[in-house]
Order: sequence, then structure tokens, then C-alpha cells
Amino acid sequence: MAQKPTSNDNASAASPDSKTSTRSRSEIESALSGSHQSKRKPNSALSKALDLNEPPRRQQVIGGDLTGVTNRPRFGIFSRYSNLSIVNWVVCAIILLILAAFFWPQDNVSTQEVASQNVNLTPQLGETDLSVDEQSEFLESESNSSSLSFSRNDDLQRARGYREQERRDLEIRTLLDKAESQIGEGKYTQPSGENATETYKSILKISPQNIQAKQGLDFIESHFLESGYTALAQNNKAVVESTLQKLLIVEQGSDEYSELNTAYENWKIERRVLILLDNAETAFNEGALILPAKANALYFYQQALLLDKNNTKALDGVQKVADSYIQQANDAVLSGQYQAAAAHLATVSIIDPEHTSIALVEAMIARAKPLAEKALAAQRQIEELNRQRLEEASKDSLGDQQTNDLSTTTTSDTRTPKQQTSEQETFDRQYLKQGLDAYYKNDFETASALLQPLADKGIARAQFRIAYMHFLGRGFERSKSTAENIIQTALPAIQKFADDGLLWAQSDLGSLYEDGLVLTRNYSRAVYWYRSAAEKGYPRAQTNLGTMYARGRGVATSRRSAIEWFQRAAKQGDPAAQRNLETLGVN
Repeated sequence: MAQKPTSNDNASAASPDSKTSTRSRSEIESALSGSHQSKRKPNSALSKALDLNEPPRRQQVIGGDLTGVTNRPRFGIFSRYSNLSIVNWVVCAIILLILAAFFWPQDNVSTQEVASQNVNLTPQLGETDLSVDEQSEFLESESNSSSLSFSRNDDLQRARGYREQERRDLEIRTLLDKAESQIGEGKYTQPSGENATETYKSILKISPQNIQAKQGLDFIESHFLESGYTALAQNNKAVVESTLQKLLIVEQGSDEYSELNTAYENWKIERRVLILLDNAETAFNEGALILPAKANALYFYQQALLLDKNNTKALDGVQKVADSYIQQANDAVLSGQYQAAAAHLATVSIIDPEHTSIALVEAMIARAKPLAEKALAAQRQIEELNRQRLEEASKDSLGDQQTNDLSTTTTSDTRTPKQQTSEQETFDRQYLKQGLDAYYKNDFETASALLQPLADKGIARAQFRIAYMHFLGRGFERSKSTAENIIQTALPAIQKFADDGLLWAQSDLGSLYEDGLVLTRNYSRAVYWYRSAAEKGYPRAQTNLGTMYARGRGVATSRRSAIEWFQRAAKQGDPAAQRNLETLGVN
């Protein structure tokens, strides 16, 4: 029986074919490879020496491929990364995609668009003076040459252009500084050759689109325009004309020159108009309305209107001259000087043919003549009646004595004062009745001719009607002030007669309360006086009381009561009541 080998013998027994006890790396790899490839049973000694089921304590890689140690197949260069997990592979893939997107070649068109957006096409100081079309061509050429295939000649030409532009920019900056200094010294257009205007124009010759030079010239024009307006406000004609000349130097036909020149022309017209208006006022105050020629108020006002047709003072002046002659015509009519009145109207028709008072004064003249003739005829009739009365009285005083010698007949009035007063009252009542009848028949011309002499004598009833004719514009020009003046004179007598029970006075006093003429308007008092006379049968008061019921003044509105009072007055022949019934549709 063979003896069990010792530990020293294990090394030699493990590989009987080896010449030495120490095995090389190639041998170990060959043995390991052979153990996987061969179906033979492995050497027991070698298996004991290399326990492949036990993981090595530490892998020592000296060199070469140790894939076989892991007992895994090798797949070329990827074999050393085979231990990476799926997460690591995903991360690597993402990184590779990011790098590919970053370094992927860009489109030339997008680069050109970005470049073109950063280009300022407006020439500024220090930039080229290329036009918009030229810059577009320049950018196009830049984009087409993105491959940097410039020729040497193009580079030299471009360099020369940059140098020329730099020279021009330097010159412009120098001129701008010079112009700013000249403005600070007040050298806008003078002295010649050394002023801001010429300096800015020199810049525009170099760079026609230079904004700073244009703004400088605009500033100079605005300065002169402001100076011109200041001179106009101070009425300094010389400074304005000088400023206009300076604006022409800056720019022929500029807006500033046109504006200041227009203002200057208007200023000259206004000054001339003011002088004419002053002369017109002086002539008017001196009474030189239309004479002497070319030195009267009318002439000066008309000359002012030729310069300024809408001048208010001139228009008012012409109206004032016309009104003066209208007043003279009116005064002439009142004094009975009808030919003078017509002459004044003729003057007014020349001054202002459309004057509203011409027709009125003409109507006054046309109305005044027959009224005056009627009044004169009435006066003559009264005188004739008085003469006849005197003759009859004289004959009665002689009794039965007859004389053939008429030259010895006395014409003295032997009537007593009481008789004379009674007779005069009779005549006055006759004329008053005729005048009132004419008034109520709307024949105001006859009424005024008959009632005016009685009113002048102080007869209150005649004064009342004449006053109302002025107040209502019947037979006279409407004038409340004239009516009140007449009523003031007649009012004491009217009030006394009303208190005494005279029906006409009660009715007239009611009218004064209703219309508020002299007395304070009081409809209740008016109704009181109307009713006092109406209930006693006075037709005028009945008509007035019916009107108060119709209008609801001082009483509740009542159509029925109004009709009743109108019918009472109409039965007595009152024309106003009859017209009122027709208006109400009552037969």
C-alpha cells in the first residue's frame, strides 16, 4: 500500500509532467482552458491545487486577457465592459445624444438671419454711409462668403473702406464739437464762415443723413422762431424782419420762416386796424360821422373792415353811426319834421341798407303824417266850434238889439267860467268816446289822434289808453318805460275814481294789477276790481274777468265761467268778447 504523501510532496504530485515545481502563467491558463474545452476528467492533483469553485481572494492582473478567470465568453473589445449594468448603458446613451445634438452642423440660413437682426441700418456717427439697398447687398455678400473664401483683393478693399470711414467719422466728430461751441457763443449765422449753421451744413455734405447735424439746424430755426414771436409781442418790427432774414440763411422756405412771416403780416394788419379804430372813435366823439370826406368815423370803420372783415369793434362802429342817424330820424318824426326824418333814413340806408330800424322809422313817418293831419283837423274843428259858440253867446247877450254896423259888434266871450268848463267837458267827452271806440275797434291811428290831445290835457282815462298803446306797441313803438311814465301821472286819479265807484276806473285799475304796470302784479286784486265793475254791467270788465277764468289767473280755471262773462259782454257789443267766443267755438 502506497504511503500518503506529505505536504511537501503535493506540489510535485500535482503535475507529474512538469519538469519543475513552479508553473508558468501560460500553463495555468492552458490548463484552465483545457479544463473547459476537454471532456476529460481533470487531473485530481491539479484540481486539488486549483480549486475553481472557490473565488479568488484578489485578482492580480499582470497583463494579458484574464477573461477565462471569470468563466465567461469574450466578445472582442466590449468584453471588458460586459460587467456594466443597464442603467449605466442608458446614461451613456443620453450623454452621447446630447453631444451629438450640440456638435451637429447648423444651417447657414439661420446664422445669416441672426446676423442680419443685429445690424443697425441707420447711419450713425462712426458708421458707414451705405444706403439700405447697399447694406442689404453687403449683408448678402457676407452671408454668401461664410466659407471664408475671401480673396486678397477684397480684404484690401474692405480695409481701405474702414480706414476711410474712420477718417470721415473723426472729421464729423470734430465738426460737431465745433458747431456746439459756436452755438454756445451765440454764433448761429454770423460771422460768415465761422457759425453753427455753416458748420452743420458742412457735416451734411460729408454725411447727408447725419441726424445730429439735422437736429442742430432744427434747433437754430426754433431759436429764431421763438425770438421772432418775442419781438412781435414787444412790437419790435426791426427785430422781426432781421429774424426772418436769418431764417432764410438757415433754410430757404422752411416751415419756421413761413410761420413767422405769416404772423408778422397779421401783426401789421392788426396794428393798422388799431390805428384806424382809434381815429374812428375820435371822429365819432367829435361828431364827424360821415363828413369830412376820408376823415370821418364811418370812413375809418369801413377801412378797418377792409383789412379785417370780421372785426367786432369796426362792425359795432358802423352800427353805432347808423343808430345815431336812426335816432335823429326818430326825433324828427316826433317833432313833425318829416322831410328831415326822410333825409336821415336815406343816410342810414347808405350806411347799413339792412338796418332793422329803417322799416320801423319809415312806418312811423307814414303813420305820423296822417295822424298829424287828423290831429290838426281835430284841433281846427275844436277851434271852429269854439268860435261858433262865442258868436252865438255874443248874439244872445245883445238880446233884441240889432245893429247894421258889424264893425261895432263885440266878439268878447260873455259866458261864465262855469259855462265854459261845462262846454269844454262836453267836447272832451265826445272826443274821448270817439277815441275809445276807435281803440276797441283796433283803429289805433284814429284813437291816438283823438286821445293824445286829451291825455296832454291830463284826462286820466285818455292817459290810460295812450299808455297802453305804448305798452302794447299799438299806434306807437313798443315802450314799457314810456307807458309807465304816463301811468304814473294818471294813477292817482284812476285810484280815486275806482274808489268812488266809476266802473271804467275799476276796470282799468284791475288791468294795472294784472299786467304789473307800475303796480306790483297781483291777480287776486285784479279779479277783485274786474268783478266789481263786471257785476255792475261794465262790458270791458266782463271781458277781462272772463279772460281771468279762461287763464286761471286769481281764480280756478273755468271754461264755463269764462264763456258766461264773455257772453254778457258780447250782448253789449264788446268786440273783444265776441272774438273770444269765436276762439272758444261758441256761437
